[in-house]
Amino acid sequence: MQRNGSTAVDRGQVWKLLHSLWIGWTFAFGFFSWLAFAYIGIRTSHPRWLLWAAVYAAPLTLFAVFSEIWSENWTNAALSVTVLLGVVSIVHAFLVRKEYLLRLDLASRETSNVSVTSRGRRWELLHSLWIGWTFFFGLTSWIAFLYIGIRARRLRWILWGLVYLAIFASFAISGEVAGQGSEVAQVLVGLTIVSGFFSIVHAFAVRPDYLVRLENRKHAEIEDRGRSQRSEAEHESSTWARSEQSGPVVSSSTLPTTAGTSTPEETPAVTSVAKRAATPARTPAESAGGAASPAGEDRRPISVAEAYPLPVAYGWSLLESFWDPRDRYREQLRQAENMLAYLGSVSLALLDRQDYERAQIDLKLPWQGGISFGGWKLIVTRSAKVFRSHKDNPLAMAIQKLNVGSENKGFGADVAALIHARNNFHHGRGPLTEEEIARASDEAQQRLQRCMEATSFLADYPIRLVQDFDVDRRSGDFVLKCLRLMGDGPGFQQEKVSHPEVLPRGDLFLELGDRRWVPLYPFVVASNCPHCRYRETYFVDRWNDRKNVVLLKSFERGHTEEKTDISEALTALATEQEPRA
Repeated sequence: MQRNGSTAVDRGQVWKLLHSLWIGWTFAFGFFSWLAFAYIGIRTSHPRWLLWAAVYAAPLTLFAVFSEIWSENWTNAALSVTVLLGVVSIVHAFLVRKEYLLRLDLASRETSNVSVTSRGRRWELLHSLWIGWTFFFGLTSWIAFLYIGIRARRLRWILWGLVYLAIFASFAISGEVAGQGSEVAQVLVGLTIVSGFFSIVHAFAVRPDYLVRLENRKHAEIEDRGRSQRSEAEHESSTWARSEQSGPVVSSSTLPTTAGTSTPEETPAVTSVAKRAATPARTPAESAGGAASPAGEDRRPISVAEAYPLPVAYGWSLLESFWDPRDRYREQLRQAENMLAYLGSVSLALLDRQDYERAQIDLKLPWQGGISFGGWKLIVTRSAKVFRSHKDNPLAMAIQKLNVGSENKGFGADVAALIHARNNFHHGRGPLTEEEIARASDEAQQRLQRCMEATSFLADYPIRLVQDFDVDRRSGDFVLKCLRLMGDGPGFQQEKVSHPEVLPRGDLFLELGDRRWVPLYPFVVASNCPHCRYRETYFVDRWNDRKNVVLLKSFERGHTEEKTDISEALTALATEQEPRA
């Protein structure tokens, strides 16, 4: 891991010294150490440093609140702890300085710092009002965490709510049990205030996770309603088709119709389903208005829904089911980020161990607090610089030729525009009226179509899910039983592929040709979603290396799942990157 600050070297010594002045707050005998860590925690959106700010502020808070009622011994003890923590904070500040500079450099290089949801700034603020319960000195913090725990169905937050409730209940009954002026009552008062301060930091730390989980629930409810509506429409369509095949019933109020014409009484639902059934799968070239292949060419345009890898094909196919411009625009922006997340995950899988340092990619940084759209672009951009030397890897060379770092023309310009559009949409600066949203959706669709055309090479590198294996007695090769995850599903082609070595069951692999298979684990994995029970493909969205937990997000529906084995694999990979003494 690059703990030597190589990511920020090109910024120069002046830049590093300028952004290290916050350490000066720690030299004020512990009275302002909390301010230093609060500053760097807010600048880099790193909750761990915010929690340290709460730790350093705790004794100072107790001293400020109880200095008049405490005895001299308690007051001196609080001051001693404050000064001692001040000395510790100085050492702590110098230890985290390099990591802070790395995080600050990564954040400043991103072209976008988008929100964690696709609902917009107003929606996020509305569903963050529960944080207000934590501002009442610890008296009502338990309400906030019980609320979000029940709303998001998160047991951990419910338990935290019970902890804050227990502290409040102890404070409430301490006056009657131990007496108003007793030392026990004073300690419980201080504990309640400190827990209230902690709960404020805690609430802001879990807010992004809560908003993501709440949005996933909303998406799941909308998708379930849409699925039921489509099922009803398809049932009506099949019923109508069977009645047509059996022959119309002619009465005095019904006129016979000629073949090939539809009756005026045909319902809109039946019409839309019939049209979709009769319309062939659209290709990027056809969607963008491109002409068909010239006569004599036997190569037809590639259908995204049929030939692209599942993580890209599913979202593209899903766009056809959205009729509301706002919902369609939101899904287009999500599809754009998924496309770049897939390219970024594949790029990380293609990099050799020694390439991470050359690409200046520190695995522990991009996923802290949740990776953004701009973060994926940065990963692809830095990986592409290394791919110039991978002449024997056709997929790496194809990603490098995308030139995603260029914002003037081609694929890079379209990606930059989509990042800008999503940034504005998430922060409430996007289109507002229905006409503006419709125009923005049309523009986003055109850019997405061009991006799909530029990434058509993805269809040449199939994803295979290894399900089982056997041994060929004659050749001694292994026969892998795989699912070919190409197209939007749900049915995938089963294959038996001869391979010189056995591969782990349940893992995903990219075939580069000549029997070269690249493992996508741990960057892209397949798993049965605990929410919808379907098999989905996931990418790494967030990594808490201290708690050894990775939050995965599915390409298909945006569902999330926590995994510890992925965290262990990333930790092992990051350990291999650390420079040896």
